[in-house]
Amino acid sequence: MLTPRPSATAGQTVFTYTGENVGIPLANAPSILDKDYTITAEVTIPEGRAEGMIVTLGGRYGGYALFLSHTFNWWLKSNLFKLIGLGLLILGLLLVRLGRNGRWARRFGYGMLLIAALGLAAVFATDLFGLGRGRPVFVYNLLDLERFRWEGFSSLGSGKHTIVFNFKYDGPGPGKGGTGVLSVDGKEVAKKTLEHTIPLLMAIDETFDVGVDTRTPVDFGYEVPFRFTGTIDKLTYKLGPEQLTAEEKKAATQAIARAKD
Repeated sequence: MLTPRPSATAGQTVFTYTGENVGIPLANAPSILDKDYTITAEVTIPEGRAEGMIVTLGGRYGGYALFLSHTFNWWLKSNLFKLIGLGLLILGLLLVRLGRNGRWARRFGYGMLLIAALGLAAVFATDLFGLGRGRPVFVYNLLDLERFRWEGFSSLGSGKHTIVFNFKYDGPGPGKGGTGVLSVDGKEVAKKTLEHTIPLLMAIDETFDVGVDTRTPVDFGYEVPFRFTGTIDKLTYKLGPEQLTAEEKKAATQAIARAKD
């Protein structure tokens, strides 16, 4: 029930990709469930830095993604921020106009106008200087229950870089936790421990994408397709052995069969 037949991935522990690869079915993607794994991305960053998706599998309701972050003004340009800014602007103008004879009303009005102006300045400043752009991020979405982020503090400059996410699984058994380490050019930048991971099956209605995200986003910090603006020279997966006993595999098969019934 869990193994596609015929399978393009059965028995393989090393997978290598270059450039952009879109819409690879789940059955043909490297499975990181219930095992140790290492994802290594060798990328080239152009002048002015880069952003976008390096690799992702899954989406809104479970999966993972390795990417370079947007500038901070991505969320400043969101619809919610626009509505808040517009509301402050309109309310501020009304208070200034209607509160001519009320000093406190006019002060509140001018305060709201100032906040709206600062928000507008923040959008231009972050866009102009690219603040926050190009930081390596790995996100693990635990079935939309919780999202875990490993994030570098600094942006990647122009040239060649190697980003590595290494995960050690606390098996044996399904759905156990583990420890993930994000490294850039041989230096550890983030480390985090999970109590649980996705146990048996990941997002059958999503695909495995390299260089772009074609369906729903794993994280709320970007919008699809979020195409990578650098160059993916080489992307490598190295998988450890699956840490499930024969009894656990049998129980998983029976559980999925019951769910399909």
